[in-house]
Amino acid sequence: MKKIGIILAIIALSFSIAACGLSEKSDLKKITDGKSFTEWEMDMVEQLQAYDLNKDERKILEKIDEDSEDVKDNDYKHQLYLAKKLIKLSEDIDSRFEESANELLEELSDVSVPYASEEDKNQLLEYSKEVKEMISDHDFSNLKEVSESWYELVKNTSSQLTGLNVNIVQFDYTNYPTVRMYVYVKDNSGNVVTNLSPNMFFVSEKKVSSGDFQSVTIKNISMLDEKEALNINMVADTSSSMEGERLSSAKNVMSTFLNTVQFNVGDKVKLTEFNSYIDKTGVFTSDKNALNQKIFSYFASGQTKLYDTLIYAVQDVSGIPGAKCVLAFTDGDDVGSYNSVYDVINVVSAYKIPVYIVRIGDSYSANDADLISITNASGGEFKYFSSFGMDMGNFYSSIYKGMKQYYEVEYELPDSTNYTDMRDIEVYVKNGDIGGSSTMETNSGNDYFSNLLGSFLRSYIVDMNNHNYSQMADKVDENVDPSDTTSIKYQMSLQVTNGFANVVSESLMSYSVSSITVVDENTIKLATNEDYDVILDRKYSSFTGDKLNQVNNLLYRNSWNVGADSQIRIWERVNQKPEYVLKKGSDGVWRFSQYSVDPGTNATISIYDAMIAY
Repeated sequence: MKKIGIILAIIALSFSIAACGLSEKSDLKKITDGKSFTEWEMDMVEQLQAYDLNKDERKILEKIDEDSEDVKDNDYKHQLYLAKKLIKLSEDIDSRFEESANELLEELSDVSVPYASEEDKNQLLEYSKEVKEMISDHDFSNLKEVSESWYELVKNTSSQLTGLNVNIVQFDYTNYPTVRMYVYVKDNSGNVVTNLSPNMFFVSEKKVSSGDFQSVTIKNISMLDEKEALNINMVADTSSSMEGERLSSAKNVMSTFLNTVQFNVGDKVKLTEFNSYIDKTGVFTSDKNALNQKIFSYFASGQTKLYDTLIYAVQDVSGIPGAKCVLAFTDGDDVGSYNSVYDVINVVSAYKIPVYIVRIGDSYSANDADLISITNASGGEFKYFSSFGMDMGNFYSSIYKGMKQYYEVEYELPDSTNYTDMRDIEVYVKNGDIGGSSTMETNSGNDYFSNLLGSFLRSYIVDMNNHNYSQMADKVDENVDPSDTTSIKYQMSLQVTNGFANVVSESLMSYSVSSITVVDENTIKLATNEDYDVILDRKYSSFTGDKLNQVNNLLYRNSWNVGADSQIRIWERVNQKPEYVLKKGSDGVWRFSQYSVDPGTNATISIYDAMIAY
């Protein structure tokens, strides 16, 4: 088919020829480029019919085509008249489409498309290029098709679509400023959406309640299943009420669950046994045999220190890189915990690590409402089963399967030095013509330094109980004056080697970051709140005042006879609020350098048990 642009040139030529007084037949021959009028007219009509004509244009074209059928072969005057009408119509159509094409370019070329992938962006550029070529060639036969596709792509990339249920589950800041965000995506029927590609995810952030969302660059996206590691802290109730068949069945459930864990891709499990005490000796491991040996060594005794254990388990797993959760079971209400249910809720809310709790036993317990509050605050789930068995095993397996269907979205923080602002993080997922988004408020700086604090304090506990300064060494600033008594190195070295020689054992119960003060780009102050459980021996004669009254009451309760030189073993709950100075080294790692507020300044100590040691 002839291009309309060529036709317009022919028109000008035909008019010029006519002005020179050539015959109608010659004029017509020039217009039709030597073709017969009938052949030329049919080609023109076919070409124009390919356009998205309006009602009036189509009516005129149909009239010209109808009149052309009646014209005689040698009626050049009538043929020339119809040819000029057809040319005028094509000129008007060309003008209208050129105007529409220019309007399309102006409207869509610079439109904001925050949800466009690189592939989408390339396609948008291609549409713009195609329309410009149409204008240049005066060939608009594909303008309708291109404009519709262009509008549809802009619609799908300039605003969020619906139809997907997207939920941010947790963040991992252990490799700060690289962030791992864990997201699940389901359709409206509740089915997990798999095989989503990286170009379908969009992450943005902004300050809470101010500013606009700014996009961040995604580094990597993958589904956990068979690819990425999951860390599980399995919390096991071995209190005295678990004796017999209950504990035996629970062991089988835990052991069977281990068979579903993908240890081959780096999944790790830690066992945390609790009764009157919390077993903190376990490690996160992929050694299934070692885990089974520990499981089948359990025996029942003591109380049910559930709340303290949940806080320990959440804070313990928080420092492990990757996705994580806590799986816990119990057969009774909490007994003997230092922390309350509200303390647990505050901790799990802050860490955003899912906690799943199974209660076994009677169909109703007044404590269930508290356990439900804990799991809801964490993003986990509570379940009741009458006994240990297949139902509990299936529940554990379903949790595991669900978490392995998380998407791990890895990105770099745009401002890695902003340690204090609360941020809204949004993830939007677009899959074809459906999409969905989720937003979560987070403080990356607080979470990051909380992880550092936890790692430091857990190392301190290990070194303290072993009376050996080793685990803390890589977390403490070495570039300090050896005589500086406020330095962490000086204080910790003294404490763990001989400073607290009478300490039998010390346990970290809970910790939190109260505030972060940025001094400069390489110095911050970290105010904290720390709770410890301490067992130590002291001479009876060393107690005075309130401490003596507390010890006497406890010893009287325990019916012991005591002398001035008797060694008394006491159990203390210690709360302290130190403020640390942290320094960033040349390697980019933050280390604990000094105390700006001594731990003993605001410390409170209460003795909750005592007995004569010897």
